[in-house]
Amino acid sequence: TELQRETGESLPGCSAQFLTGLTDGDALNLWREFKVTGSTEQLLPLFRSFNNYPLLIRALAGEVAAFRGGPGDFDKWRAQNPKFDPTRLPLKNAKTHVLEYALRGLKDEHRKVLHTLAAFRMPATWDTLRALLVEPERGLQAASTPDDKRTVKRAEARAPKPCATDQALDLILTELEDRGLVGWDKKANRYHLHRIVRAVVWQALDGQSRKGIYGNLHTYFDAVPRPPRDISKIESLEDLTPAIELYQSLIGLERYQDAHVIFRNHLEEAMLYRLSATRQRAELLERLFPDGIENLPRLQNGRDQSHTLNSLAEAYLFRGDPGRAAPLLRRSVEIAERINDATNEALGMNNLSYVLRFSGALHEANSASQRAIQLARKHQHHHSEAMGEHLRGLNLALCGDYATSEIALKRSLKIWIYGNSQQGEGLVNTFLAERLLWLGDPKRALPLAQRAWELAGVQRFEADFIRAARLHGTAALGLNDLDTAAERLQHALTRARAVSRVQEELPTLTALAELHRRKNEPAIARELLDQVWDAAERGPYPLFHADALNVLAQIERDQGNRAAAITAATKAYTLAWCDGISADGKVCYAYHYGLTNARQHLQELGAPEPQLPPFDESKFPPLPNVELNPKDDFWVDPAKLDFP
Repeated sequence: TELQRETGESLPGCSAQFLTGLTDGDALNLWREFKVTGSTEQLLPLFRSFNNYPLLIRALAGEVAAFRGGPGDFDKWRAQNPKFDPTRLPLKNAKTHVLEYALRGLKDEHRKVLHTLAAFRMPATWDTLRALLVEPERGLQAASTPDDKRTVKRAEARAPKPCATDQALDLILTELEDRGLVGWDKKANRYHLHRIVRAVVWQALDGQSRKGIYGNLHTYFDAVPRPPRDISKIESLEDLTPAIELYQSLIGLERYQDAHVIFRNHLEEAMLYRLSATRQRAELLERLFPDGIENLPRLQNGRDQSHTLNSLAEAYLFRGDPGRAAPLLRRSVEIAERINDATNEALGMNNLSYVLRFSGALHEANSASQRAIQLARKHQHHHSEAMGEHLRGLNLALCGDYATSEIALKRSLKIWIYGNSQQGEGLVNTFLAERLLWLGDPKRALPLAQRAWELAGVQRFEADFIRAARLHGTAALGLNDLDTAAERLQHALTRARAVSRVQEELPTLTALAELHRRKNEPAIARELLDQVWDAAERGPYPLFHADALNVLAQIERDQGNRAAAITAATKAYTLAWCDGISADGKVCYAYHYGLTNARQHLQELGAPEPQLPPFDESKFPPLPNVELNPKDDFWVDPAKLDFP
């Protein structure tokens, strides 16, 4: 699933090779390794009913080998289980059917170990399993004093743990591993269940049993130290394991409000900023919506509901689904506005502007950023104002208002520097670099991208590294420094894919395609662009789509394919049109850079521009009246605001 999108399609750059299971001969040999009987005529139809899946062969063979009515005798085992017949079921049901029978002969203590492992979200360490499953006092002899007797009585009053010693737990895990039911990462000494095993094991438990297991996990993980508040010290998701498992246990106990507090205080920033763990973050947040995403999260107050809707929208955006993020953000803003929560309202507005920009709704994006600035100034939320200003500046640059965009971006930069936020300073440097690239000035963009890379190392936010590397590579490409461009762009692409950062992946692929076009490698360039189309259309990401089509148009022109070049440029023009340009040409809510490139292609090809509806101001609500650069107390050395 980590190499697939939510729809099941492969991620760009990946292709699926489906493993159809073992060969018949290997399947029989695996079965025989367990010293289990059965004729070839009996076994092959059985194995083929679940595609010779080795996990199920091992699990079933382990069950038959341990069958008390006749160890290893498949005929006797099957006679004892007359309803066992996966050959009459569809593949998915057949797998579950086999596994259910494979678990029947397990001892009670083996089942309890499996039940506990099934409740974990992350692989479990030996020390954690030992604490949860081993109860040494069970091995004590009968008590000889009244105090001892009371201690034993209290121990007996609790649900007993399945293992009396470490050795007992080790033997159980070894047997479960031999059967193929438990996986062991020997190097990390962590244990986990295959997803099929997990599903079958967990579904077999009733609600009370599940809550009992979650209660045990909560007791354990609530006592474990939380991850460090300094997220720069977080290196991987494993560092967040205690908080993730505590969160999961609280969800399992239906303590949604408490789970939200754990997520907000110990997981959100590390997963969002430091690790960009987008997919995992979405999965955790969705669990706060047991009634479905279309309903509110099951939290106690509007402030937390608004915040959670905003957080889930961010997760959807960063995994490549801005179309799904926007409605959540609108709901978040509505709640915050209703309860007079200016902080979450401004945050939601800024994020809505960010999302709508990707979707091509440029008028609403501009409006949302200005509403955020308005709120932030009223309530003196400097962070939200700085965010709103750099979003306004970026929106203005997208629409071709480069002079005004510079004023907004400089004001944002001033606020970040005034507040000693090097992360914010680096963020604005990347936007300033992107603005200069749209202006066709890679020479001035390059030092800004390099400065952004330096500043990314302060807080070590993964997205900041990716964005800075992409813009460095794009600027180098504009200067025809192809070696540097190739290294920086490939670096950005690798890191973007590692964390499913689609809004960085797509423009990086387009820049790499242009690089290979310049190297006279059109086949490679086309392959890179082929990885853009589906994601750009599904997002939707019309601006990225237009850029990629403009590169394709140039490739077609290079190869003399005039008709194909016109088709690509016409589609790029249409996508870049967004909300459009007014009939008199004075108001523009189109993607200026993409539109200009498409127009140039069409003019040079002697093809007409498509006739698209002009921007009609009467169909849109008026923009907020927000002063562009008011006087304030944010004093910053003017030298720090000078651009290269």
